[in-house]
Amino acid sequence: MIHLFFERLLKTFSGYFRKSELTVQGGYAEIWRIAWPLVILSASNTIMMLTNRVFLAWNSPEEIAAAMPAGQMFFTLMAFFLITTGFTATIVAQFHGANDRVGCVRAAWNGFYFGAMVAALLMFALPAGGSWIIMHNGHSAGIAQYEREYFVAMAPCAGFTCMETAFLSFFTGRGKTMLVAAVKVAGCLVCVPLNYILIFGKLGLPPLGILGGGLANSFANLFTMLTAITLFLCVKQSEYPTREHRRFHWEFVKKLVFFGAPAGLQTFIRNAAFAIVVMMIGNLGDEALAATSIALTINMLGNMPMIGLLDATSVITGQYIGRRKLNVANRIAGRSLRLLFAWMLTASLFYIFAPELLIRLFSSHNASSTGMNFEQVTANVISILHWAVIFNLLDGTRFITMGSLRGAGDTRIPLLIGMATSWLIQIPGTILLVYVIHATVSEVWMLITFYIFIDAALMLWRRGTGAWRRIKVIELPAAGGDGDEKSEAAVC
Repeated sequence: MIHLFFERLLKTFSGYFRKSELTVQGGYAEIWRIAWPLVILSASNTIMMLTNRVFLAWNSPEEIAAAMPAGQMFFTLMAFFLITTGFTATIVAQFHGANDRVGCVRAAWNGFYFGAMVAALLMFALPAGGSWIIMHNGHSAGIAQYEREYFVAMAPCAGFTCMETAFLSFFTGRGKTMLVAAVKVAGCLVCVPLNYILIFGKLGLPPLGILGGGLANSFANLFTMLTAITLFLCVKQSEYPTREHRRFHWEFVKKLVFFGAPAGLQTFIRNAAFAIVVMMIGNLGDEALAATSIALTINMLGNMPMIGLLDATSVITGQYIGRRKLNVANRIAGRSLRLLFAWMLTASLFYIFAPELLIRLFSSHNASSTGMNFEQVTANVISILHWAVIFNLLDGTRFITMGSLRGAGDTRIPLLIGMATSWLIQIPGTILLVYVIHATVSEVWMLITFYIFIDAALMLWRRGTGAWRRIKVIELPAAGGDGDEKSEAAVC
């Protein structure tokens, strides 16, 4: 029996990587062609964040402790608007699959109008709301002041990013991801030296510390927004008339709100819950907070391809749905997930066998002048990274599955799943561990791992129901069938 089990397991596993899986429609080659520039994009974002945090850690351990909760809360408060605007890519992908070029242009312009309205709102609401939350989060006065400086300095990024996202979605949704990656890499090349100059006070400027780190991000986002607008307006007009069809259309904004808003709300709710968890971890001590900040920054390397593969999965799924090839769309998530697992398992080797090598990047030059015990920080980081070996695989599963559902416009049930797991498992469990049991930071991360497991399992269940096949985002051409894909085994 055991022999037959392993024989069947090996046969199934080898089937995932047979030659036809590489070249077939929606196969590894096509996924990677769309995904690798998005992975480069994610890498550039990771490098920007990593260098920002490393420079802050060199400057002061209190600043690196403040950067994580402030950064997490910043993304949380803008996430709803960013992800809602980002659903433009799915609409463009389905129009592209249906060969409707004017629809692609109109979707991008109306995504921009939505993003501009969001930018006007966030310009005033974000600094005021974020500052109030930070000053009442229970962290020490010094940490809270650093958090406020960082948050307010980064606030302009929200509006810039939402407006930029609509125009970049025009390229992402059509599979032109290399151009999108080039824009973000250029932004990285602007951001990294600006971080160094503004944090440490170079070229005759005063050292601004964590304030300079936030300002560097804002300037870099302004640069990428202007670049995205320029590229959009300069495409070949005979193919995609981007300087025309600029009218505001309510039907496009309605699609963003109807399909994109649940995805945005889902991301907001999840990140709000996690931001609250990070703040509660701060009540376990500055060492626990600094360790969480460092571990999550290191783990950006471990899950670096995840967002790129999520976006690629969403785009390719949307394109094949636009072509009415649902069987092809069904297989994309499994292939994307196997590509992601290969990276994550490699990164896990460093987490298990050489975590100190990664932690050493964050050893502060000024640690001896502060009251923080960096040896305790190091021990906590190692413990969190060991948990990351497990929760990264679970997180990858839920994100790729979520990308597949998002590409089909299935965003409402995932929203309910995210609400239930975040606010019925993660938040109450953390309150119990931090304020009642007074647990260690490692035990809090054990709970987080359990929460991600439940969330991933429910996402897989939702995808398995096949309800996404019946959702209509745009008016589609008559079904053309899946042709040569019909005979292929349903590998997912």
